[in-house]
Amino acid sequence: METQKQSIKSLIFTYGSILALLSILVAVVKYVMGRHLESSAIDSILGLILLIVLVVYPILQYKKQNNGRISLSESLKIGMGVAAVAAVFSVIYFIIFANYIEPNFVDDVLNAELSKQIKANPSMSSEDLAKGMEMGRGFVLPMLYGGIIIVNLFLGFLTSLITGLAIKKD
Repeated sequence: METQKQSIKSLIFTYGSILALLSILVAVVKYVMGRHLESSAIDSILGLILLIVLVVYPILQYKKQNNGRISLSESLKIGMGVAAVAAVFSVIYFIIFANYIEPNFVDDVLNAELSKQIKANPSMSSEDLAKGMEMGRGFVLPMLYGGIIIVNLFLGFLTSLITGLAIKKD
């Protein structure tokens, strides 16, 4: 029994780390290209594909190592574990990024949002815009970190649930 637990932990850490490294690599490439403030469908699809592949593959590996047997709970453990490890490493990267690599990140995000608000609401007063900027300053990073964790865990859960239901064999 201890061998199986160690195997699950090893798969979680290995594939969670790989997912985090690839996600961070994508973020670094976007930063180098000057697109770190932009979001596109291609970026989202790439991130989703990486997550799906790196959640499904270790589940299949575990089933293969376990003589073709895997339970739904083991699938969920592996998938959620991979997603959690990737989320933690990604948040650590963004903490370093926002505080040391790009210390103006929050201001850049707020200015980009301000530009969108001005285009959407040209009649908005400068006082309202300033209040919105000041309020947003304290929320940008916590929302980013929370978003990374919540989205990773949700998608990890969904992917491992579907995979587990499709391949479970107790």
